[in-house]
Amino acid sequence: MRQVTSIEAYESIKPHIPTISERIVDYIAEWGPDICDEIEHQLSLSHQTCSACIRGLVKQGILEDSGLKSVTRS
Repeated sequence: MRQVTSIEAYESIKPHIPTISERIVDYIAEWGPDICDEIEHQLSLSHQTCSACIRGLVKQGILEDSGLKSVTRS
């Protein structure tokens, strides 16, 4: 079995990034600020995908870090 590299993993998700980002922005627009763990759960996203998209959206100025902290599902 061949190990998938991080570059291959990125290339496999790359076409979906705009869609995932749009889903996250739409979720926040509808439900308001929330913690990453809850957004992951509600949108059925992995932590790695959701967290990276949210961070990218913050860096682009599309989202603002609310500073919300809470207990996660784990």
